[in-house]
Amino acid sequence: MLPTVYLAAEDEPGLAVGRKLIAEAPPLCVYREENARGFGKLKIKTPNFQQMGEHGLPVLMISDLDACPCPPGMIDDWLGREPSSGFLFRICVREVEAWLLAHRVAMAHFLGVALSRMPTAPELLPDPKAKLIEVAQHSPHRKIRLGLKPVGTSTIGPDYNRLLGDFIRDSWNADVASQIAPSLARARERIRLLAISAAA
Repeated sequence: MLPTVYLAAEDEPGLAVGRKLIAEAPPLCVYREENARGFGKLKIKTPNFQQMGEHGLPVLMISDLDACPCPPGMIDDWLGREPSSGFLFRICVREVEAWLLAHRVAMAHFLGVALSRMPTAPELLPDPKAKLIEVAQHSPHRKIRLGLKPVGTSTIGPDYNRLLGDFIRDSWNADVASQIAPSLARARERIRLLAISAAA
């Protein structure tokens, strides 16, 4: 199995998380990235990613569970069978923002709010993104409040992707976050096993 990984995600925060997870698992490195800008394109391309993984180019695809009942049901709906060993179909429960909120201390510091405002079980939230934006409105930092708050019909603020990208790159720790985000812990384990296979 090649150590280069094709990374695909629904959005920029998903890609930033994927980069960090791959970077912590040498000798793996990102070969190419794809921002699907929503789940629709990812769903359509899932069979292609399966084929890529079967032919030796590993794929890490990060998608949100959103309103789906459970990850196995989403995998069955999108792919119809178990992913190949080279296709890491990883699902955030329920959104990638839950994984970010799971590093409670770092997120509280980033937003400038009390730790008590951070959820203790982010994967149980029905809408982690909405929770993050809600907590951000208590920030003393104007750039955080305005940057993350949606404007008009948008679901995210004008500086949402950049601000969270900076947070993921500079402050977010997947090892800490995985302690209260089981779907993240499972994703890290699969990436670790892929790294072992690539190094063999």
